[in-house]
Amino acid sequence: MSKRIRSVALLACVVLVTAATVARTAELQAPDEVKNALRILAYVQDDMARKLPSHSYARLPHESQEFTEASQAMRDAVAREPAAFKAKVEGALGKALAASDTVAEISKSNDEAKITTAVGAVDAALQVLNGLFPEPLRPVPGQLGPGPGRGQGPPPGLR
Repeated sequence: MSKRIRSVALLACVVLVTAATVARTAELQAPDEVKNALRILAYVQDDMARKLPSHSYARLPHESQEFTEASQAMRDAVAREPAAFKAKVEGALGKALAASDTVAEISKSNDEAKITTAVGAVDAALQVLNGLFPEPLRPVPGQLGPGPGRGQGPPPGLR
């Protein structure tokens, strides 16, 4: 097989796999629940970040606990999805939970740089989790409240 034919065949395979992945994620069993779960997790992470400017580090263990509690909404949202997809979600969620636990532990140090880095790690882990879902389901920064542009209070599930 020539190099060009192999390249075209490889490209076709990549396109098919990508299309299948997009189609599969577009067919989530509970897209509204997923969207809400992602917003809850993002809201709690944003709450962690809002504690940084005022040096309210003593509140971070509480936020970490809320993050842990909020993770159940994601597990419930993907409960009817195929096992392989649930495993990907659980892996990404587990990393976000570990990062959140780190925030709780490091907050006791009152070391601003370490705490800021730890809170950033939670956000980075959430971005990986968000990437598993179609863009319309992902939370939009500044719009974590009850609807686009409203930003008033926590999303449903945190009230």
